[in-house]
Amino acid sequence: MKDYYCVVSFHSTYHALRFEDVFKNTDINIKLMPIPRQISSSCGTAAQFPCDRKEDILLICKQNDIQIDSVHKIEKESNTSFLKFFKLTKK
Repeated sequence: MKDYYCVVSFHSTYHALRFEDVFKNTDINIKLMPIPRQISSSCGTAAQFPCDRKEDILLICKQNDIQIDSVHKIEKESNTSFLKFFKLTKK
């Protein structure tokens, strides 16, 4: 069981849907999800992905003109329901 994962947030729902469309043709496992309030309130949609694929995600987004807001690593604290959020990209 992984105790962490990464999410990418978007400026608009359009980019979230384009992201999903582009990544369904790759070997990177992504899943759209509601964005945690602690990260952003922009478009309300984020994409979850394995943290070890962050550089691949950023490169494919750049190649396909998918604008992202930020990338965060989310860690679950042991034996609690608390989550820690770490921003991995700068605006």
